[in-house]
Amino acid sequence: MKQLGSSCAVIGMGRSICKRGEPEKKTPLQLMVEAAGLAMKEAGINRTQVGALFTGRMPRTYCSLQYNQTVLNELKIVPTFCTEVTAHGAGALGTIELAILALNSGMIDYALCVCGEASPLWIEMVEGSANWEADLQFEGPYGATTPSLYAMCAQRYMHEYGITPAQLARVAVENRKWALDHPHAAMRRRGPITVDDVLSSKMIASPMRMLDCATWFPGGIGSAAIVTRAELAKGREKAPFYVAGFGQCSTHEWIGERMGFWGVDPVKDGPNLVRTGASVAAKQAYTMSGLSPKDVDLVQTSAPFTFANVLMLEELGFCGVGEGGAFVESGGVDYDGGLPFNTTGGYLSFGQSGQGLYLLKEVADQIAGQPEGRPVPDAKIGMVHGHGGPNACHSVMLVSGEQLQ
Repeated sequence: MKQLGSSCAVIGMGRSICKRGEPEKKTPLQLMVEAAGLAMKEAGINRTQVGALFTGRMPRTYCSLQYNQTVLNELKIVPTFCTEVTAHGAGALGTIELAILALNSGMIDYALCVCGEASPLWIEMVEGSANWEADLQFEGPYGATTPSLYAMCAQRYMHEYGITPAQLARVAVENRKWALDHPHAAMRRRGPITVDDVLSSKMIASPMRMLDCATWFPGGIGSAAIVTRAELAKGREKAPFYVAGFGQCSTHEWIGERMGFWGVDPVKDGPNLVRTGASVAAKQAYTMSGLSPKDVDLVQTSAPFTFANVLMLEELGFCGVGEGGAFVESGGVDYDGGLPFNTTGGYLSFGQSGQGLYLLKEVADQIAGQPEGRPVPDAKIGMVHGHGGPNACHSVMLVSGEQLQ
C-alpha cells in the first residue's frame, strides 16, 4: 500500500458552475465537458493523450446508461480504460483512486476524472432525493425523507455519547463564517448565524433542525482532474499536487441493512447506526501516506448534517470516539484558531452538489496559496472526505504540494 503514496499527481483541474437565474441553464453533461476541457488545458495535454476516463455516477438529471460513454462521446476521446464509479458521493474521489491504480500499472500515462451534477436546476430535490436513498420496499412506502433517514443515526449518536444540540450547532456557526468569505457559497448573503439561531430554526427531522441540514447549492457544478505518474508531473509550468494517500470503504446501501452488518471494521461487535466506513478509509489513507491527523492543515468533508460533520471529526481521527461534541465545543473547528474545517462553508453553507471534485480543488487551491475564499496560512497537507448515501460510502484522500515519498 505504501508504494502508492505520492506515486501520482494531479496536474490539471477544471470546474464549471451554472447558477439559477443565469441566461443559459446548463445540463450536468455540459458542465462536466467544460470542466474536462479546462483540466486538460491546465495540464497541457490534448484529447489524444487521455488513456483512461473515470466518471462519477450518472447525474439524476441527465440519465443515460453507461454515462462514461456519454462523456467520452462528447469529448471525442478514445480511452483504453473507461468506467463509471457509482459509490454515491464517495465515487468522486473514487475516480482518482482508480486512476492511480491504472497509472501504476503502466498501461496509461494520463487519466481524466470527471464528475458533476445540476439537479437543483432541473428537478424538485426533496422528494427525489428520498427516492434515491430509501429502500423502495421497506423504507420508501413510509414516506422517508433523506433527513429522516439520517436522523435515526443522529439520534443514536447523540444518545450513545451524550452529544448535545448546542455542540452540533457550533459546526453550522463556524462553517457559515467560512462561507461568508467564499464567492460561490449559497449562504454567503444570509450573513452569520449563532448557536441560538440553529437551535431555534424549524425542526425538520428530530433531532435535526433546518440549520443542522445542508442547503442545496443553487445550481450545478462540473469538476475534472487530470492525473499522471509523479515522474511525468515534474517540470510543468503549473506546480502539481500529489496524492499522498487514499482509502475507501462502503458498508451498506439502505439504512436498515446496517442491522445485519457486523464482524468486520468498522462494525465488529454488532449492528449499529453510528460508526462508518470513513474510519476505515482514513486509516488506509494515513497508512499509505505515512501521515497522521496532526500533519493535516485543512479538511473538507461532504457530510450533509451537523451531526455527521461532528461524527466525521471522530472517524477521521481528529478527536477520540465520542469526543466530537466536546472537541467542537472547545473550539476545535473554530474559524479563528481551530482546525480549518470546510473552508468553502461546507455542505451546510456552501451548499450540497453531489458527485463533485470541487472540494479537492479547494484543497489544491489552498495549498497553492490561491483560494477563492479565506486562505489557510502555510497550508501544506490537506484532507478531502467524500461521503455518499445515508452514511453508506466513504472515500478519504490526503494531498500535498510536495512529493512525500
